[in-house]
Amino acid sequence: MMKREHKVSNISSEAIFAIPAMKPTRVILALCFCLVLMLTDIRYNSSSFIRIHVIDLLKPLSLISEIPNSVYSAVENYFFSRSYLEEKLKDLEKENLKLKASNKITSKLSADITRLNSLWSSVNLDPNRYLIAKKNFLSSNEYQPTLILNIDQQQKVKQNSAVLSDRGLIGRVTKIGTFSTEVLLMHDVRSSIPIVTESSSLHAILQGKGLYRHGELAFIKKSAEFKEGERVFTSGLGGVFPEGIPVGRIVSISDLVDEEFLNIKINFFSSPVNKDFFLLYRNE
Repeated sequence: MMKREHKVSNISSEAIFAIPAMKPTRVILALCFCLVLMLTDIRYNSSSFIRIHVIDLLKPLSLISEIPNSVYSAVENYFFSRSYLEEKLKDLEKENLKLKASNKITSKLSADITRLNSLWSSVNLDPNRYLIAKKNFLSSNEYQPTLILNIDQQQKVKQNSAVLSDRGLIGRVTKIGTFSTEVLLMHDVRSSIPIVTESSSLHAILQGKGLYRHGELAFIKKSAEFKEGERVFTSGLGGVFPEGIPVGRIVSISDLVDEEFLNIKINFFSSPVNKDFFLLYRNE
């Protein structure tokens, strides 16, 4: 067995650190190897050759180490893009709802060009006068249905504000809370809406008869010349509803012998069923 040399601490006679001494031959070989590497690198630029191959060997490991970060970034971008697109879609749906409501009113104006000036003064098509509200609840009571809409505290909702969908009138606001408002639907048996017909320009009161039923015009004399198929709009009388909002269409006119008045039924254009968003019209 080779005999090893040890360095012994001078502090005491006991060996505290025992470090084997490196042999001179090993030191000389190490220096020669380093010198050869330096000369080879100077002569043949070997370090660059070795480095490029080492990089090639380590590149797969680098790519593998980047996979978790790439997956995380892809997932994060996917959900961020999805949420952004959903918000953008909701904004576009709201704008589309406003434009449809404005177009419905515009169709009434173009239907009777002789009354354009008077209607234009009473119908404001500015989209800023509309508020968007989302449906919270719709009761199952057929004759007195209750529609509850969610509102923001910043939205200045007023009593009797008209409520519309993309197809026309829905009802009017009757009660206002901090975060919600109650709507009296035009289908409600308690509802009475002043209307005017499109072609004959006859005025009447439209009464609701239930959520899934036709409305009826009240107290129409048999001499009145209403036309089946013509549309009816809000007349603006009473100041509750703006003039020119689409309401429905006359679907039947019955002249019963034992009745004093005509029985005129109206098919409503709008229904709160299967609708999520509504417009609140600020009649300022």
